[in-house]
Amino acid sequence: MRRTSLLAGVLIVTTGAAHAAMGQSTPAGTKSSEKVKRPRTVDDDINAAVEKLKVQADKAEQLVNKGDVDGASKLLLGVFPEASRTPAEYLVLGKVLYRNDRQLSYQMVKVAAEKLPDYADAQLEWALAQHRTGEYAGALKAYERANELKPGNAPLLGVAAEAALRTGDVKRAIELWKACLNATRGSVDDFEKLVCEVNFREDPLARRKELVKKVAAADEEAAVELLLLDCDWPLDWWIVAPNRPNLESDNALVGKWILPGGNTEVSEAKCVAACALMDKPTKERIGELLKRSRYLLDDDRTLPTNSKAMVQMLKFAIRSGAISREEARSALGQKVLEVAKKSSDPDIFEAAAFLYLDTAKLSEIDRMGWEKAKDPRSAASLISTMYRNKELKWDTPEFQKAREQFPENTTIAGLAYLIGSEAGQPKKDLLVQALKAEYRKFSKTDVKGEVRARSDTLRHYWKLLIELEP
Repeated sequence: MRRTSLLAGVLIVTTGAAHAAMGQSTPAGTKSSEKVKRPRTVDDDINAAVEKLKVQADKAEQLVNKGDVDGASKLLLGVFPEASRTPAEYLVLGKVLYRNDRQLSYQMVKVAAEKLPDYADAQLEWALAQHRTGEYAGALKAYERANELKPGNAPLLGVAAEAALRTGDVKRAIELWKACLNATRGSVDDFEKLVCEVNFREDPLARRKELVKKVAAADEEAAVELLLLDCDWPLDWWIVAPNRPNLESDNALVGKWILPGGNTEVSEAKCVAACALMDKPTKERIGELLKRSRYLLDDDRTLPTNSKAMVQMLKFAIRSGAISREEARSALGQKVLEVAKKSSDPDIFEAAAFLYLDTAKLSEIDRMGWEKAKDPRSAASLISTMYRNKELKWDTPEFQKAREQFPENTTIAGLAYLIGSEAGQPKKDLLVQALKAEYRKFSKTDVKGEVRARSDTLRHYWKLLIELEP
């Protein structure tokens, strides 16, 4: 599983995707004890601060793994007491604390940017901090200042184009995107990671911090949510995977305070956790676990009562090969549908859609998920099916309803451009909306058999928008 450690978070100040493209002149590993034969620079101060933080990095990481995020932040802050904290130390702390405390990170970076107006990395961090909170005008100004100080950073220019787009300045956005295309530093991969970083709104660590506190007080509902969060940890747009260090710690915590067998949903969550903690989740091992735990593969084909546990358990069972999708649909499909008809929980409809993928029943499930759970995934899936079946027109009521409810869903915005263009709607407006949707979350693209969210469609929309300009 790909996972960012605290130490990596420290070093990313000078080696992260956007910052690597900035072209730092001093290696991040330079020791502060080395004699500097030239005038001391901010880079030297940054590297010295990183070295100091390294001393506490492992201990802070251990605290985070145990769920004591506040303790980890306090430990790191103690390395640089506020009374004597330098601008470089504010910058380093602001970057590394983003994972632990976004609001505190924002304040640290703001101070660093004010104290280091001529340091490109400080201005870039301030731009990113504002971008994450939707302060697009301020972000644009900081991006432009960072680019003035160190021109040619393609990822920076690419996200600055989004900031301009969201302020309504389409002309400036196009100028910045053209500059991005002509920039000499940074890769497409760097750009995609940076777009995800500024637009990834989920904060699983903050939620886990609160849940750990509740579980420590023997809260069973919190225990269920905590384990299922660890089992389906969102790393970014395209990767959701078990967070093993968190899961090992939290599983032990749940076992310490909450006895097995008393709460059905706790038992379900612990079964999912056992699947997630398997080193080799083969069909034999997953099948044996599910039968022993009396879920899905038992004689009664028992469904978990918790909807998230149901989704995750079904995925483990089907993806491991313990049961085929067709067998699961035959044995469990009707039960899942009956639950869905009485529910407004989007996870139930995700489970149903997972079972009935590529069947005629999917549209009915999507319609229920959209109407009952207000789920954008269901709406987008239904609209896509209607398009493939040639049932979709610009003035189709369901299509216009989907556009109004979910304007920044990539599927819906993309179809709006295709169908709207054919119907004589203003292409520029449709492209701008489609671009905003792609920046919020890229469409999935298949490259050599690997399907994940990529910037290919976004780049295509930019090309079309540029071609429209006189």
